[in-house]
Amino acid sequence: MIGLVFLVAMILICVFGPLFSSYNDITQVDIVNAKQAPSAMHWLGTDASGRDIMTRLMLGGRLSLLIGFGATAIEIIIGAFLGCVSGYYGGIVDSVMMRLVDIILSLPGMPILIMISAIFSDRHVDTGARIYLLMLILACLGWAGTCRFFRGQVLTIRETDYMTATESMGLHDMRKILKHIMPNVFPLIIVTATLSVGDTILTESTMSYLGVGVLPPYASWGNMVQEGSNMVDFTLHPWMWMPAGFCILATVLCINLFGDGLRDALDPRMISSK
Repeated sequence: MIGLVFLVAMILICVFGPLFSSYNDITQVDIVNAKQAPSAMHWLGTDASGRDIMTRLMLGGRLSLLIGFGATAIEIIIGAFLGCVSGYYGGIVDSVMMRLVDIILSLPGMPILIMISAIFSDRHVDTGARIYLLMLILACLGWAGTCRFFRGQVLTIRETDYMTATESMGLHDMRKILKHIMPNVFPLIIVTATLSVGDTILTESTMSYLGVGVLPPYASWGNMVQEGSNMVDFTLHPWMWMPAGFCILATVLCINLFGDGLRDALDPRMISSK
C-alpha cells in the first residue's frame, strides 16, 4: 500500500508539478546562477547551466516514467501474446519461437543499446523522436523473457479440463487463446508488468547516465545523476545529482514493493497456500 501511494504521488507531482513552476523552460541557460546551493528561490539549487533542479527533476520524472511504463507495456503485449501462441500450438511453432527467444536472450543488451544510440547520433535523429525509439528498442530487447515465462504457464493451462471442453466445442484457435487462455494468465501479466517497470527505469537511467539515452536539453533522472560524474561536483555540489538518485531509488523500490503485493494478492498458488 505504501509503495502504491508513493508511486501515485510521484506520478502526480511529475505530471502536474511543472505547471506551477516559473522555471519550466528547460532550454534556458543562466550561467550566472550556475551551481547555486538550495535557496528560497531554487529549493533544490541549480545545475551547471543555471537551470532549476526541482523543475528538471519533475520534467525528468515524466520522461523516465513514460519510458518505463511505455516500454513495459509494449514488451508485455508482445511477450504475453507470443508466449501464449507458442505454448498453445507447441511443435514446430514452439521450437522456432523458443530458438528466436534464445537468440534475443543471448544478445548483450547494453552494448547493443549503446551502438544503436551511436547510430542515432550519427544520423542526427531528433532528440524528441529518440525518446520514443528508445522505448521501442527496450521493448524489442525485453519481450523474450516475458514470452518464455508465459509459454511455461500456457503449457500447464493447455492440459486443463476447460481447455479440453473448448476442443470439443470446435472453437477457433485464436478465440481459445484470446478468450480462454490469456484471461487466465492476466493476473500474472499485471504482476510481471509491474516488476518490469522498475527494471526498465533502471535501464533508461543507466543509458542516460552514460550519455546514450535521453540527451539534453531534455531531462531524465539518469542524465541528471550524470551531473555528479566528476569528483568536484560529486563532493562539492551534491544537490546536483542526489535528488535524481533518490527519486530513482525510491520509485523503483516502491514499484517492486507494489509488484510483490500484487503477486501475493493475485497469484492463485500464493492464495491457495494461505
